[in-house]
Amino acid sequence: MFKRLLLIVIGLVVLAACAKPPVNELDETRRIVAYAYASGASRLAADEYQAASVALQNAEHSVKQGKYGAARESLAAARAFSSRALSLALHRKQAYVDEQEKLAKKKVREAAESKAERERKHKAKKKEKLKQKLKQKQKPVSAVAKPELEPQLLDEVEVMGEDTLASISARKDVYNDPFLWTLIYKANRDQIKDPKQIFTGQILQIPRDKTAEELEAARAEAHDLSLF
Repeated sequence: MFKRLLLIVIGLVVLAACAKPPVNELDETRRIVAYAYASGASRLAADEYQAASVALQNAEHSVKQGKYGAARESLAAARAFSSRALSLALHRKQAYVDEQEKLAKKKVREAAESKAERERKHKAKKKEKLKQKLKQKQKPVSAVAKPELEPQLLDEVEVMGEDTLASISARKDVYNDPFLWTLIYKANRDQIKDPKQIFTGQILQIPRDKTAEELEAARAEAHDLSLF
């Protein structure tokens, strides 16, 4: 008898609780869904967030109709979907950050490898150039001096490690005159901003259509500038 009475009392308490609108649960669920939205769940976990939003709307509709039991069920579903959406959003955000860091490290590594390869090629060229010079020095001197052959004049020159415009201009296969460097500078203004700064690997055009007056003017200009 006592047990039956206790069960009846508990039932009445539950019914009384169900008869009251779940105001606090509704407000708390709204905050949870709003937090999920602010965390990017509507973009990063769209299906789960949409389910939470629909469940919240159903709960609000049930409250208006006085169906508080159904409202509580919908609120529980909204909280569960929001929790899932928030978890997925945070996970996908972190995955994106990790991927960006991975790409950044890859770019740094590739840049370093590219730089190392350029330096290796440059050193190989310098080594070969030095080797050729040593070979020339080791050639025996002929008893009869042979006439020096005229060098083949170049129309373009690749900049090497320690080259300057003046040193290039002084080459026998260029102008054989360091003071004609201004001709090279003016012909390559598209890739030379400062005549004192040229870079390894640049291909410079060598003008060959200059008159004697133009050559003399270039020498005078070089003397006035005195950059080298």
